[in-house]
Amino acid sequence: MAAPSFNGRIKPATKRARAQGQGDLPRLGLHPEIPGACTTPRCGDAADGQDETALPAGWIRVGVQGSTDPDRVWCSGLCATWGIARAELRVPAAARR
Repeated sequence: MAAPSFNGRIKPATKRARAQGQGDLPRLGLHPEIPGACTTPRCGDAADGQDETALPAGWIRVGVQGSTDPDRVWCSGLCATWGIARAELRVPAAARR
């Protein structure tokens, strides 16, 4: 004899995630500050001459080749992305060729 669900409906073994605000899963917040206005101390400071081992884990050092903007350290990926865009705007036209 075949299994009871052979021709019947298959029941999922796991629960599906509910819509936001209805389930038990926490909703992760976004970075609290808008890019360029971060209030985290030392976020966006020049990385030259800075002891990077003293920074908290997860900080990002960003530098764009040919940019007049120095390498900087950022507290999050969102801030680092903003820093990359800012550094790219400071690449001289002669260096872009």
